[in-house]
Amino acid sequence: MEKKKKMTKVLIGESLKGLMLRYPFEKITIKMITAEAGVIRPTFYNYFYDKYEVLEWIFSEDIIESVMELFDQEMYSEGLKLLFVRMKRDAQFYTRAFEITGQNSFENILNDYLFRMFMVELDKAYVPPALNNPLMTKELVARYYSISTVQMLKTWVQGDLQNYSADDMVEAFEYLLKHGLTDYLELYKK
Repeated sequence: MEKKKKMTKVLIGESLKGLMLRYPFEKITIKMITAEAGVIRPTFYNYFYDKYEVLEWIFSEDIIESVMELFDQEMYSEGLKLLFVRMKRDAQFYTRAFEITGQNSFENILNDYLFRMFMVELDKAYVPPALNNPLMTKELVARYYSISTVQMLKTWVQGDLQNYSADDMVEAFEYLLKHGLTDYLELYKK
């Protein structure tokens, strides 16, 4: 039974992915998704509330679950690389996903997932900062890095940095994680 449930979700997810390559997200209806998937409308609602939930499920299944497994094993570089590799693999789909705006935008979905993922890691290792600043909380740190990661992924997938490999992106991102702006400025003064 569980296998059938998973297969139905995969069919619906693949249907939405295919439709997003042909139509703007806001033009895609539940009827279009179910017709493409070969399921009836009530079946859709047995698994998903709306098309935004399908989009979120696709991202979670396709990328986040695997990345989180690597993070759980403290394989952070590998997790980041997997995040970039998987987004690059389906760059056309994710480019279209980033075009979704508003409250349920893909950018917000991605940001929320990354924030939660970073919070889990910070909860494991968090030590209050040496700074006497009440703003330096693990929530602020997780939000800062989730927003930064989303913007880097978006810029890369949408084309401005498209010619760079996942390895290049992870190397740049890890440098940014480990160094401040002043380190970067010093590097280029020489």
